[in-house]
Amino acid sequence: MSVTSGEQLVEKYLAAYKAYDLAAMDACTDPEFTFSDPAFPSLNCKYEPRSSWPIGHPNFVSVAKQAKGMFSMFVNNREKNKMELEYKDIKKGINDLTVCIHPIYLLPLLTHRQYTATYTVRYIFTGRPVTNVIQSTFTISPTSNLLLSQVDAFPFYTWAKQALGLPGLLLGWTGYLQSQVQHNAGQSLEKYMKKAEATSS
Repeated sequence: MSVTSGEQLVEKYLAAYKAYDLAAMDACTDPEFTFSDPAFPSLNCKYEPRSSWPIGHPNFVSVAKQAKGMFSMFVNNREKNKMELEYKDIKKGINDLTVCIHPIYLLPLLTHRQYTATYTVRYIFTGRPVTNVIQSTFTISPTSNLLLSQVDAFPFYTWAKQALGLPGLLLGWTGYLQSQVQHNAGQSLEKYMKKAEATSS
């Protein structure tokens, strides 16, 4: 994959997100796609049973397509949360050259597999307006030439002050508050996925 086509893939993915087109986003991602950010660490798209609940338990979620479920939750709640998204500055990563084998000539080929971008999401959280500027790093699979991972970074304290008000201002710098946000976010995602699974079955 060339640098240009890699940048085009990331732009296609972010454009699909901006357009709230989940199918187009899905077409850009590898089946093993993973996502991580300060609120949702280590989400994946693999088909795995939830270990926290036994099969048959009313809270059991049989298919944990977590990353795609998270984006689905965001997109399907966009009108309620008044979500808007803009993106810019898609670039190849630094020191990300990977040695691959040319599929026809079987010769070593250097290719860029990592790209960065900045995107801004504006939305309402617990009644408060939030503007979150996110630095995102994408890695492209050498086998599928699709997005294998997305790691988003943003200042949690800046987010917490906007999203949580006084508690965020006073405690947003602590690991305790971030762990609580992660716990609540995980519960919201699990509830959303369980409801979506029940609706589709």
